[in-house]
Amino acid sequence: MKSTKCRLFFQILLLVALIGTCTALTACSKDNQSGEPSATPSPTQSVTAAPTSGEPSSTGTDGTGTAESENSGEAEGDESYDGYVGEVEPESGSGDYYPLFVYDGISYCVYEDHAEVLYTWLSDDTIEDYVIRDSIEYDGRTFPVTAITENSFYTFLTMVSITVPDSVEVIEDQAFAFCEALESITIPSSVTTLGNDLFMECTALTSATIPDSVKELGTGTFYNCTSLTEVSLPSGLTSLPDETFSGCSSLESVELPSGITAIGDEAFWYCEGLKEIILPSSLAAIGESAFYDCIALEEIELPTGLTYLSDSAFDSCDVLARVTCTASQADKFSEIFDGYEFEVIIR
Repeated sequence: MKSTKCRLFFQILLLVALIGTCTALTACSKDNQSGEPSATPSPTQSVTAAPTSGEPSSTGTDGTGTAESENSGEAEGDESYDGYVGEVEPESGSGDYYPLFVYDGISYCVYEDHAEVLYTWLSDDTIEDYVIRDSIEYDGRTFPVTAITENSFYTFLTMVSITVPDSVEVIEDQAFAFCEALESITIPSSVTTLGNDLFMECTALTSATIPDSVKELGTGTFYNCTSLTEVSLPSGLTSLPDETFSGCSSLESVELPSGITAIGDEAFWYCEGLKEIILPSSLAAIGESAFYDCIALEEIELPTGLTYLSDSAFDSCDVLARVTCTASQADKFSEIFDGYEFEVIIR
């Protein structure tokens, strides 16, 4: 009897212990499910929402060109943003905040006397046809849109066309880089300054017109625009910068302005379709690998005033058969010519 009571006592103790363990495990499971927030917060958009009065508030953005609408349920770049959306700090860390507007998927920053296009998280990169406004109305004043800033439309992969108004004077670096669907663009005569790598990797771009108001190009303007077949360069251009047409494999011919004095390094690098190019009489220098791998180029005539020719200018031009030049040039560049198989014709 005593033995039976002992067994019963120990069984009760075991049952109590099991119940306690299950209770503890259940509590832990609930704690894990409810959990504390992650120690690493997710990125947020810290721009003040547009007040109902339409006036900007005193606080601004996180300095990355991000913005947040009153309509918290809307996604980034939603076309429903229309008008004033808050303030932005264009130069991170400057402490200078300016009114930010979004129209038709394009973000605009309004300064003291003008407005500029810029990229923000509210910019919509899913539109096919963009139209940049020529001005922004704010606080009873009109602010002309004078600039398209760096990377404004960078990697807008669905962009097929864009209309640039004649109020724009400056287009900065890589403004349209990697716009892989962009087919053509006409830059208005109001524009005087173009940045570097402007249309880099715009692989669907077939034609482009740059007005005479532009006196200088940045480097790599049409870098790897593999579909480019037609381009109009400004008549006042005096040099073709490095990599201007690098990788433009569909470009068969190009007319250089009469005032060009220098062709930069790799300016026509891998222009595999280039069959004809007339070098202007003003040309004095041809840079390194300027015509590298122009495998369709059969002949070229050097202008009389050419005084510098890189020893790699015609590397990998496999079918280049004839180079025409003066007797003095043939003598001056003899060591360079000896490295190629083409025939030198004295005019």
